[in-house]
Amino acid sequence: MQGVMLLLEIIVVLLLLVEVFIRLRARRRRLQDKNSAPVSSAARLAPATDVPQMRPEVSSVDAVAPPVTTSGGAEQQALSVDDLLNEATIYLEYGHYAQAATVLRWYVDINPHVTKPINMLLDAYLAMADIDSYAELLESLGEKPGAAPMDESWWRERVNTGLSQDPGNLELLVLAEKVGMAIPLPQVRTPDAVMTAEMALALVSRNHDPAYGMAILWRAIAHEPRRLPLYAELLRITYQQRRSEDYINTLILLFLAVGSGGKTLRERMLRAGEDLGPHPLWDTLAHWNGDPEVLRRLARSRHLEIPAGLSGAAHKADDRA
Repeated sequence: MQGVMLLLEIIVVLLLLVEVFIRLRARRRRLQDKNSAPVSSAARLAPATDVPQMRPEVSSVDAVAPPVTTSGGAEQQALSVDDLLNEATIYLEYGHYAQAATVLRWYVDINPHVTKPINMLLDAYLAMADIDSYAELLESLGEKPGAAPMDESWWRERVNTGLSQDPGNLELLVLAEKVGMAIPLPQVRTPDAVMTAEMALALVSRNHDPAYGMAILWRAIAHEPRRLPLYAELLRITYQQRRSEDYINTLILLFLAVGSGGKTLRERMLRAGEDLGPHPLWDTLAHWNGDPEVLRRLARSRHLEIPAGLSGAAHKADDRA
């Protein structure tokens, strides 16, 4: 049983490794282009002791180090800062908001007057539903002289956005009073509120209550039904809780999401489910002929709601998953 649980966790990791591989390859190409740039004649004639030693990679620590006095060192420092922002952008593009937030926080702490990375960092916190860090950043910017040269409308919009997600956040309420805002009335979040895949996975990772995790993941699947990591996490929870009926419901939607082309993934998840005990639908799913209408009829018989993105003709899973 432990082996099956380990298999489910490995599948989640493999789905993310593909994205990380693409990111690393793109970064390596940028570094190779930078290192292959022609050296100026002044740099070639300069004494060896005045030329900073170039390394094949620039670490995050280098990116925030104090600038050196030589012209060559200053150029290297500028490149390092650019690499820092480029790395954060790649993380954001692939939905790795926690990693992006770490990199951007380093940059913002050193350059609190640059607007773009501040907005990027705030948006990353929102995507993670980390309103505490969101409020902490706004408060720290307001305390630094000359920091965050945004106008009053920007402050109002950012504070209001945070309060819409966490109406009782004390730091945001204090900031709202400072900028002269009327405190918005708390609004109860309805079950129909949009839940993105990134937000759901971040919330589930921070709250290990299985009932909470299942509810959050089902809401995210309804919004983004072709994001495979959502199914992998939901299957893990339902398997761990020995909830075979919920596991089967998740499998039905997973089969619709991947279509007939995801044979290997379907077979692995089906074999894992069979360990939960006998059930007549294991055989039905094992002999599925690829016709999505068969799965839709099965879902209707189980009163399982099919998300709009899976209700039409079957397509291959979204490459972004």
